[in-house]
Amino acid sequence: MTFSPDGALNFRQTLPGLFRSGNLSRLSEPGKQAIQNGNFARILDLRTRAERVSDAPPFLGTAGYLNLSVLPYRHRALNEATAAATCNADIGRALLEHGANQVVAVLGAILDAPRGPVLIHCHAGKDRTGLISALCGELAGQSREQIGADYAASGPALTAFYAEQRRRKTPEQWARLEPFVPSQPQDVLRPLAFLDEAWGGTEAYLNAHGFGPDDSRALAQRLLGV
Repeated sequence: MTFSPDGALNFRQTLPGLFRSGNLSRLSEPGKQAIQNGNFARILDLRTRAERVSDAPPFLGTAGYLNLSVLPYRHRALNEATAAATCNADIGRALLEHGANQVVAVLGAILDAPRGPVLIHCHAGKDRTGLISALCGELAGQSREQIGADYAASGPALTAFYAEQRRRKTPEQWARLEPFVPSQPQDVLRPLAFLDEAWGGTEAYLNAHGFGPDDSRALAQRLLGV
């Protein structure tokens, strides 16, 4: 399946069974129809419920839509770690270090979805989506070079999006956001390196948090369309 729904933000296929995107609120009517025609088994929204207020999910209420935030409400350790972040890699590591239960829940939702491709998205489709996509890539046997390149592809895809953000924000607000705008391979590879150093790899990390070897193998097969 190769297509680009009209109005989609940062949309692409990363594995045979996995697509990624920014939030879907910008889809035109033909774009919404294209998503529906894509027969996605699940549309997995990684945003907070508060984010859904400003950018409403167009498929809310449909059987395939599921909202599973990777930023749990009032999680002190995670809130403090993300607030202290100075780059995207810091956010990725914070999510892995303090949000493992949310990460495993998302991977489980991909694994347990009905037969068919899965679409995951957050707001811009860069960091939360990028981290989940990277973990899926690891399990499916992608190289770190491939994973880094996929993350970096968000850069050119979001040029217009961030130009719009800059116009809408005060200079002070933009100064806080600007360090997180670039999409560089190391932003997703450093969090994976953290899993290597602290846990002995992605599969060991997931296993320690309840997503066992059988789950990892089954998810890899699903993502590869086996």
